[in-house]
Amino acid sequence: MGYIDHMATPYKLNQWTIFAEQTVTSTQLLMREKLALLQDRTVIIASSQTSGRGRTGRAWISPVGGFYSSFLLKPSPPINLAPCVSLLTAVVLTRLLKRRGIEASVKWPNDVVVEGKKIAGIIAEAGTFPESWFILGIGVNLTSFPDIPDRKFLPPGAWSEFSDAPQAEELLGELLFELDSSWSRREDNPLDSTIDELNSILWKKGKTVTLLGGREEYHGTLLRVDADGSLVLLTELGETRFVSGELNTVPEERG
Repeated sequence: MGYIDHMATPYKLNQWTIFAEQTVTSTQLLMREKLALLQDRTVIIASSQTSGRGRTGRAWISPVGGFYSSFLLKPSPPINLAPCVSLLTAVVLTRLLKRRGIEASVKWPNDVVVEGKKIAGIIAEAGTFPESWFILGIGVNLTSFPDIPDRKFLPPGAWSEFSDAPQAEELLGELLFELDSSWSRREDNPLDSTIDELNSILWKKGKTVTLLGGREEYHGTLLRVDADGSLVLLTELGETRFVSGELNTVPEERG
């Protein structure tokens, strides 16, 4: 572990190298900027972010009181496994919440929900330059959550609303242990052994939902997630599979 300019002194945690930063623009952006200098199994964790990003480039407001991190794998697992890794991570977070008495659900494709509030989000990115890489970004609201005035659906919530929240470093240790235990070979599909668990805690399973995919909106009953990470709805066309999209409840269920 060598010194990297403008980054904290790293330390080791099991097989991982950890850089614990204070305020950064974004752990994802910092990871990308330092990609060539960082080794396989590196984590950047920060106390706050000024330019955090969520799915589809959305801003992720990141005040002090949250868990903001990015995990690097070099080389990348097979690219088709990216959604599976995100879903496994969401399942792992629900396990850690359950240990503290909180029942959580996984909202496809990458959110964790408790009592109708989003408390965690996950984003996966991959590339081949300057070498094969995969970055998993994980954000968890521990004792605070962002104020998003125009958010109309799934308001944010914090872990501390439901139980004592762990310290960020404590959560990191538990998360790494569970991920390593649940997915030891990056060539393997991490959902192969956890798909039943995922479907047992799947948000709105058996309910009527809408899914916005591109410019199209689909309506149907949420049946399951398959082991390739795709979502299956029962629509007027029969069982229909989706690999991406924004999942929502039907309008009359919102509120």
